[in-house]
Amino acid sequence: MQERESGTALVIGGTSGLGLELATLLHSKNNFGVYVTGREKPENEQIKFIHLNIGPDTNLLPSRINNIISDLPQTDLLVYAAGFYQEGSMKQLTDEDITKMVNVGLVAPMLILNRILNRQNKLPGVMAITSTSQWTPRIDEPIYTAVKAGFGMFANSLSLDPQVGKVLVAGPAGMKTNFWLETEKDTSNMLEPAWVAKQIYQLYFEDNFKYKCVRILREPPRIEILENRIA
Repeated sequence: MQERESGTALVIGGTSGLGLELATLLHSKNNFGVYVTGREKPENEQIKFIHLNIGPDTNLLPSRINNIISDLPQTDLLVYAAGFYQEGSMKQLTDEDITKMVNVGLVAPMLILNRILNRQNKLPGVMAITSTSQWTPRIDEPIYTAVKAGFGMFANSLSLDPQVGKVLVAGPAGMKTNFWLETEKDTSNMLEPAWVAKQIYQLYFEDNFKYKCVRILREPPRIEILENRIA
């Protein structure tokens, strides 16, 4: 077991974009020992990298997650920021498209929370990064919008669990990240991930809430607090 610092944060999907920005803030401002998962190691040497490719194979996922959680110190904060863009109507999507999106958006966070709580009984905090798509149905993003909405409700339900501390659900609008690399989307008016990370960080640490749900909107960039349930 590794020696703990002021706390340990596990950031799923923390090797780029918003996840990496949050991981960097947690290490620099709170002296957290930060572990990030993803497919490619980030350049920041102060952040500990764990390779995790969630993928469409549901049979392999439990063992991959078991290996990660069993090797970590006690987790004080789980940040779930994994996600990817998927476009296509239900008729166009393949079985692999569907299972990969559901694995990344729902199955993986559920397995991770299950393993953490079974291992250490309590988890002081969760940051659940969803999307404004959680509240916006789209014909060409049926699985994406569904998993974001489901993940938001899952996190809300977690906040009722006495074994879980504070839970923040943050749904940002589109950001200027690699999320859009294989698309033709215009990102010029999208949010800066560093700015979004600062807002999420402040929302999480500014008060002693039990559950908080926010939308992070653009044009102009702003925060809309939908619910703030005090501890």
